[in-house]
Amino acid sequence: MRFSYGLLLFFFLATFFSLTILPSILKKKETPTEETEKTEETEKTEKTEATEKTEATEKTEATEKTEETEKTDATDATEKTEKTEETEDKILNPPKFSNISGFYPENFSLELTSEENAKIYYTLDSSDPKTSNTSKEYKDSILIYDRSSEPNIYSALGEDEDSPISISRFQSYYRPPNYPVKKAMVVRAVTKNEKGEYSQVVSETFFVTNKDLIKYKNTTVISLVTDPDNLFSPDYGIYVTGTMYQEWKKSPDYIPDLIFGDPRIKANFFMRGSDWEREALLTLFDKGKILVQQNVGIRIKGNYSRIAPQKSFNIYAKKKYGNSTIETNILEDNYDINGNLITSYKRLSFRAVYDSSRIRDPIGTDLFHSRKDLTTVNHHPSVMFLNGEYWGAYYIQEKLTDDFIEKNYLIKSKDVALIKDNELEEGKEEELTKFKEFCKEYIKKDLANKEIYEEVKKFIDVNSFIELYAGEIYISNNDWPGKNDGEWRNTGKEIEGNEYSDGKWRFIMIDIDYSMNISSVNVDRFNYTQNLMHLAEITTFFFYLLKNNSDFRNQFINVFCDYANEVCNPIKVNKVLEKYKEYNYAENLRDSIARWYRAPPNITTLDYIRLIDSIGDFFKNRRKFALQHMKDFLQLNGTIVNLTIKTNGKGKIQINSIIPDLIDDVWTGQYFTEIPITIKAIPDNGYDFKEWSGYDKLTKQSEEIILSESKEITATFIQKK
Repeated sequence: MRFSYGLLLFFFLATFFSLTILPSILKKKETPTEETEKTEETEKTEKTEATEKTEATEKTEATEKTEETEKTDATDATEKTEKTEETEDKILNPPKFSNISGFYPENFSLELTSEENAKIYYTLDSSDPKTSNTSKEYKDSILIYDRSSEPNIYSALGEDEDSPISISRFQSYYRPPNYPVKKAMVVRAVTKNEKGEYSQVVSETFFVTNKDLIKYKNTTVISLVTDPDNLFSPDYGIYVTGTMYQEWKKSPDYIPDLIFGDPRIKANFFMRGSDWEREALLTLFDKGKILVQQNVGIRIKGNYSRIAPQKSFNIYAKKKYGNSTIETNILEDNYDINGNLITSYKRLSFRAVYDSSRIRDPIGTDLFHSRKDLTTVNHHPSVMFLNGEYWGAYYIQEKLTDDFIEKNYLIKSKDVALIKDNELEEGKEEELTKFKEFCKEYIKKDLANKEIYEEVKKFIDVNSFIELYAGEIYISNNDWPGKNDGEWRNTGKEIEGNEYSDGKWRFIMIDIDYSMNISSVNVDRFNYTQNLMHLAEITTFFFYLLKNNSDFRNQFINVFCDYANEVCNPIKVNKVLEKYKEYNYAENLRDSIARWYRAPPNITTLDYIRLIDSIGDFFKNRRKFALQHMKDFLQLNGTIVNLTIKTNGKGKIQINSIIPDLIDDVWTGQYFTEIPITIKAIPDNGYDFKEWSGYDKLTKQSEEIILSESKEITATFIQKK
């Protein structure tokens, strides 16, 4: 066996860093300012522990609306301290850097200067140079180089049941990477005068691309920089189990058999709310250029995923950090209902991509994003460097909040009621109560009665209701219902010209990672979903309505067929999949899986393409199974037949909820006999509709037909005179 002295040296250095350097970084700072901060954090922890049973539930997220608003920021108890600190910081100008954050082809010397000739202190480990014991006085230029070969610091943290800085729990297969991860170089600096007063801290992140870091220049890169204690301190680090976990294990409340992710587990990374928000510098690069660079608040995001070693983050822009919005066009296809590109965000989410399943969520969102009655969340692929160390693949997403509704649907945030996973996220508690009571009350009523059904249609948007359930069942989502969906409505006055302001509940599709080819293409999701309807009152109501109201049932049948024929048509799906092949996300996905799971780093481009193609294969075969499942579940007497439509002249044809993409002026789909279908001729500009042919007695531009056999129908358009 060949012996590698280099490998031995790496493990020696890694051990040295984890046992000496890392603890010193995470050591509490012994300064008057820090003592104040520690007292405040202790008070926060005690307050949190006193209410942690509530805060550990999703219901707590519902109360964050007031915590997260700028009005609360202005009156927050800690704001006075922060404002005082900011005033002190402004006594001195911060140091000037000779180079800004970015990608550089070669090593270079970074110079720091002070306008007042004050002393400059800096760190290279992302810690705060005002308080860190690794802070050094600047004497000479700093060499900026690719640090990737150096031992890991934060990436050396692993899972340890007996350690308060364990970054995961109940995932014994997680071990830190046994190789040095890719690293950027983070420099944080501050000026200090003779009175001991400090300026604001300035931070920059540098990628030297003379080696492997070059591959990140042509992608989107998130850099988050924050004092390591904000993440990994046992007392208030948001990324670790923390001291509270160790104390919980010793308490009479300890329940050792709780399943992973149970919110009753007492751990730092399960804590929610503004008390568990930490300041960080966000720098967003795209194709090597800075799109965003500002201080923000960060919190851990998710439910059960908080237990994972690679965690997701919620990002908050607030005045107390500098800017109350994040201005960026990184979500390039994100338009509001009037067709305006959204470029201003109060909150974003960075969603961890810790396995290949998570690529299904953006693919599905791309398929459904154009469905005007279904709310979806936009996204953009990226990689993250946390305190300069490679942290894996992430998706940049809109955060689902009242601000999201305001930006997308032009409803004032104060008038938004939002439910997520059966818990209130935004609005008054009575909104959730009324929503659940409505579902319970109306399953007892005669839903076949037209007047009763009209009452239902005034309370919920039936089109949106059908869209969610048709889409989820068709893509065979294995992680729904009862979670990973939501509802929202406008509680304020109806806005003229805005159909989404009518006060009806509308439906949201989110987190569809465990769908499509995760399970067999022929799984019957109708019976599966019905068996889980006890998980949510709205799902119970859906099945009662589906089976007892013929109008609702017929509309659902047609929309489900629309999904099978057009929305999830293999040709349309392949167009979306080709985009993901062009992203060539294989390398990022490979590196991320290797980083977090020590998987063999041999996921080739071919393997990635096979994964994408397997999703395409699911949709190639899904229609025949899904339509038969619906036929059997609803005990339909009709048969499945072909409907072929053609156009003669310039125009389109709408069928139910879709306007199909015709190939050579022809399109064919499958629908059920005995179920009324709506068709509508839509002439292009400069043309008029003339006539239908192929089906008797069609005279109007919009008609309802009932198929008894396969049909070919043509719409003729003529040029205006």
